[in-house]
Amino acid sequence: MHFILKKDFPTKLVGINFHGYRSASYQNRPTEAPPRNYIEDSFKIFAANGITCVRVAFYWESWELNSTQCLEDLDAIAQAADKYDVMCIYDNHQWECSSWIGSGIGMPNSVLSRYYENRTGGHLPNYNIKKDFWNKWWNRKIKTIGGVDGWEAQLYYLKDIINLLKNRKSTFGFEVLNEPEIFNILHYRQVGKYHDCMISRLRKITDKPLLFCWVLSHMVFDNPLLQTLARPTKKDNIIYDGHPYPPSVTRMIYFRLISLLMRNIPLYIGEFNSGYSRGTTLTEKQFSTYIRRFNSFGTCGCALWRWSYVEDRNIPAFNLAKVVKGIIQPGLYFNYFLNALKN
Repeated sequence: MHFILKKDFPTKLVGINFHGYRSASYQNRPTEAPPRNYIEDSFKIFAANGITCVRVAFYWESWELNSTQCLEDLDAIAQAADKYDVMCIYDNHQWECSSWIGSGIGMPNSVLSRYYENRTGGHLPNYNIKKDFWNKWWNRKIKTIGGVDGWEAQLYYLKDIINLLKNRKSTFGFEVLNEPEIFNILHYRQVGKYHDCMISRLRKITDKPLLFCWVLSHMVFDNPLLQTLARPTKKDNIIYDGHPYPPSVTRMIYFRLISLLMRNIPLYIGEFNSGYSRGTTLTEKQFSTYIRRFNSFGTCGCALWRWSYVEDRNIPAFNLAKVVKGIIQPGLYFNYFLNALKN
């Protein structure tokens, strides 16, 4: 297969999303432990099957819970990636904001607990609470329990992660924030200011590519022109990350238009799958269609969601791996993906 790449990015970023353990632990509820040799065995499988780049999700609340264990987990991932010649994109991930306010994970207690009651449980966060948090976050009205500006506190944490990993031969780059969310049309531009702030400061400590992600907009009139307002001012060594669920022609046109309108910033599909509705599955034919589509739209790579030792009981298509007799092994959908890549 051949991905159309910009000359600044001469490597095929073909792979999957990887779920760690201590770098992906919940701050407010128990986290299931992985099988033995999980990291080593996983990267050995990746290397043996032509996976060239893994997007590794890590979480601010995991770092705040125990920064030593979080860094040790990421270091073990980097060691395995070095050993098996697999590149990594390290992604500052959030999903549904935080485990402090519901079943999500991402933002730590230090930036949530002074504003909201603890609502840890099996349900998604209350819509109004999540909306209030993100509105405050983009207006820089969130401060930690110690009185530190939220953006500055996040920079401190990101620098700790980047300083650990920036000199690893396997480290391709870093993603500023997964799926920033907005509930106000004025905040597209605020996300752009946030990306400028983060990227300009992080660029002082690393020359690795920096990625910024598609904005998860709760606006009914979201469109590519509005999405471009979230771009950073600088474009050198910058990659745009789009997340199509699924990668339909319509969704790929949407993301390609965004990247073109942002002065043709390279487009990376950092997450994709056939959808996120309960019971969603995948076929080998769908994989083949998606891979051909990524090629035709000139992406610089893709990462399938996701490789994890924890089974997703709601969405079968998300299960790329399985645990058999205490050992991580490839699952059906991972094998479908490999066949699509080969063909």
